[in-house]
Amino acid sequence: MQPRVHHLPELAEPLEASSISDQVDRILRSPSFANKNQLRKLLEILFVSIDSQTTLKPDRVIKELWPDESKTKRSADLATEMTRLRNALETYYNGEGKADPIIISLPNRAVAASDGRQEKRWIVAKPRGEDELHSPAPAENVRVPKGLAIAAIIAALGVVVYFSVRMLTLDDQPQSGRLDGSILRVMDGQGKELWSKSFPEGFSPDYYAQGLASRIWFGVLDEKSRTEVLFLYHPGLDPGSHSTTLICYSDRGKEKWRWTPGRELPELEGLPATFVVKGLGVLKARTGQPSRIVVSSIHLPLYPHQIAMLDSRGKTISEYWHSGHLFYLTLADLDGDGREQIIASGINNGYHQATLIMLDPDRVYGASVEAARPEVQIHGMGVPAERLRLLFPRSDLNKALYTYNEGQDVSVGNSGIRLNVRECQQRDGCKILYVFDKNFHLISASDGDQFRDAHAEFYLRGKDAHPFTAKEEAEFQKIRCLAGCKSDFLPIQNH
Repeated sequence: MQPRVHHLPELAEPLEASSISDQVDRILRSPSFANKNQLRKLLEILFVSIDSQTTLKPDRVIKELWPDESKTKRSADLATEMTRLRNALETYYNGEGKADPIIISLPNRAVAASDGRQEKRWIVAKPRGEDELHSPAPAENVRVPKGLAIAAIIAALGVVVYFSVRMLTLDDQPQSGRLDGSILRVMDGQGKELWSKSFPEGFSPDYYAQGLASRIWFGVLDEKSRTEVLFLYHPGLDPGSHSTTLICYSDRGKEKWRWTPGRELPELEGLPATFVVKGLGVLKARTGQPSRIVVSSIHLPLYPHQIAMLDSRGKTISEYWHSGHLFYLTLADLDGDGREQIIASGINNGYHQATLIMLDPDRVYGASVEAARPEVQIHGMGVPAERLRLLFPRSDLNKALYTYNEGQDVSVGNSGIRLNVRECQQRDGCKILYVFDKNFHLISASDGDQFRDAHAEFYLRGKDAHPFTAKEEAEFQKIRCLAGCKSDFLPIQNH
């Protein structure tokens, strides 16, 4: 008897380069990646090398990722960034990317591939559901009742129709944008221009220096609406005299509303209320309710900082004020309950220290209490409702050279929460990396080679000459907690 041949389903057609490019672009301009400049850069590097990745060497990636620090960076540093990017992609696909047609992932190169060979790929792109499409056929001795078989076929056809309609619907929706001279152009998923808007005063080069991804957002704000576009506009003509404007457009380019940050405050000492938006995020919508928008804005040149909550129609719901600029904004679901928290980091003027603030989106109000320097207190806003407020210790190097240290980007992944605190300006990597668990208990505080090199150079000679000591290193673990803790300092995770 001849053996029966089992025919497996035909393999899907290879993904087109343009489809992968569109997917990468969609990830790069998503809210999850809006403030993750280093991870966006790494993803772009890997994507550009996707066709030659099996011969791509870590040294080359390091040189492209850290062009000014490539001599001091090691494979371990790259492995850390790869893990951060892997976690960020997972967060993206669990959130706004859960319906994306293509999955971008990073294989673990330290583990053998499925065929037992050494994994050489850095990045993989595959259609969503490919594993299910290529699963083995059912065993021959399993008979499926005729009625169930027909029902399954109908259900399958229903799924095909649903996804076909969904793809057709998404194709004509705004998915990307670019600045072209003084014109904002908005394109669909195929890169075809849908509409454009002219801005006679142009665009501020400094404001858009890092690209458009963090200044524009695409998504559904209300269940009754189609894709909308949120665009942060800052003019190129005399930009220091203008506030940023948040503009909401419909999917067809009709302007729906405008919103301007800030307000007149006595603390501005008669200066204009000129506020620049530094962070924009959209909270996940609750069932039956529209989304809420979070906008984080600094005053120029003084210290008041506003975090405002807007509804889907651009109306201010509530606002929190902070004395000091919060340059970075992150929205994250820390405990898996489906509710995101607002995390902002930057500088506090009252204590001259790097800071991190966490707010519950349902309790955004009040102003930070500045007991150390009452002269920078913002009045008339009420008692703040901070879920967490932290101050990070300054190194002796920072105290000798600068007025503040600075909290930078926050990333949230399966391994915990990471925050970089910059201690000096002359080197981009002159930072302390803090790692926390999901309850914000400190796991580690580690200095890098760039910080140690800067410290050694500054304290090489003179009356204050000294090496960086273990005692100084231990001081980094003393994170002061002004709100949200049971003690004056942040708890350290017990191992």
